[in-house]
Amino acid sequence: MSLKSDEQKAHSAEYFGEYRDYWWNRDFLDLMAQRLRLGHVRNVLDVGCGIGHWGQLLASVLDKDSLITGVDLESDWITKARERAKSIGLGERCRYELGDVTKLKFEENQFDLVTCQTVLIHMKEPMVALREMLRVLRPEGVLFIAEPNNFASHTVMSSLTEGWSVDEVIERLKFNLTVERGKQALGLGFNSVGDLIPGYLNELGAVEIDVFISDKATPFFPPYASQEQQVNIRQAREWASRGFIGWSRQELREYFLAGGGEEKEFDHYFDICVQDSKEMISAIEKQTYHSAGGALTYLIAARKRGSKAT
Repeated sequence: MSLKSDEQKAHSAEYFGEYRDYWWNRDFLDLMAQRLRLGHVRNVLDVGCGIGHWGQLLASVLDKDSLITGVDLESDWITKARERAKSIGLGERCRYELGDVTKLKFEENQFDLVTCQTVLIHMKEPMVALREMLRVLRPEGVLFIAEPNNFASHTVMSSLTEGWSVDEVIERLKFNLTVERGKQALGLGFNSVGDLIPGYLNELGAVEIDVFISDKATPFFPPYASQEQQVNIRQAREWASRGFIGWSRQELREYFLAGGGEEKEFDHYFDICVQDSKEMISAIEKQTYHSAGGALTYLIAARKRGSKAT
């Protein structure tokens, strides 16, 4: 039995916390807007908008006259996105409504910019979503996609993991890769789909495909004085306190088994991950934990073929 929609919704909510406001360096996004010549953009579609983080962030690097429409399957997120936009002074520029990225209700050729952030990692058939996004994009308009290789984050070292044996590292990598493959096997998306998006866009006939890597890391080092570090530590503590390891225990178990893992192995792997999380928090409390906190997040841009595109 696959996870219920309310469980998937709860998982998404885990990633709407305050720490999400630190996912991007603002000047990097401003540079992207310059490189992609987004000064002309007036009409934006943010698909799978959640509670509005991504579209509202882009509003800060787009022309003040640009209007952003966000769509999401969850009515609760739409309500919260509207409230959030209003609270930060974007109520007039951002509107939100129910919508499905696999079957957008808009006519073709409507938007100057169509964008999403960490949406395609949850989709069984990301090509379907990309095709729809291109359909509603105006000729020569920009498709702007933020998607990660999440598996890469498990290879980042810290003051705790630098001393692990090869077998200890491989054991954890095996568990996380099995979980990722299981999620994909269940039709719930590929968590490292960012690696594949440029090829998908090429197949769909997009042009001027460019790939960038976010320059944002999540560093931890004593005395953890910055506001960002404090926010991230609070989130890490909260997750560790209830054994949340990227997903809930139920989600992890289901994905692990679907990925070819054995029932008798799961508790062992899960307990290791929970202990790793607790040891990280303990080291932070002792002010001994440090890591550069690297991540692999792509920004992928492409244009819809038009009279000026070759």
